Amino acid sequence: MSDPKAPPLPPGRAEVAGQWRALIAGEVTREAVHAWAAPWVEGEGAFVDLAPLVVTALQYLHGFDLCRDPDRPGLLWHGRAGEGEWVHSADDIADGFARWREKCDRCDADPQGWSPALRAQVDALVRAGDAAAGPG
Repeated sequence: MSDPKAPPLPPGRAEVAGQWRALIAGEVTREAVHAWAAPWVEGEGAFVDLAPLVVTALQYLHGFDLCRDPDRPGLLWHGRAGEGEWVHSADDIADGFARWREKCDRCDADPQGWSPALRAQVDALVRAGDAAAGPG
């Protein structure tokens, strides 16, 4: 018998992709996707034993319900339809899914080379940011 208090089993790429597709298709709400992702983003076992691309997808899904007040644009919160302006448009959500799928495809094409290539991209962005900021 399973423990009803046990956290849900972590999702894989197929499960997060299914949630993302359902959101794009309007089959689930932003709030529902946020709630689905929350145990792995906010919970005690957040990001434990999850593949990096799954973590990225969960972070996106968790944040698609972010709202802002047009009169106070710096204030963001996890909201409901009608509580403010969505931070992420429907196009942003669909574009994000396409970019995530491209990353998955690149990872699948070269699993050994994907992580070092990604690390090199991040390092280049950090160096560029440091150069733009100027001397410390």
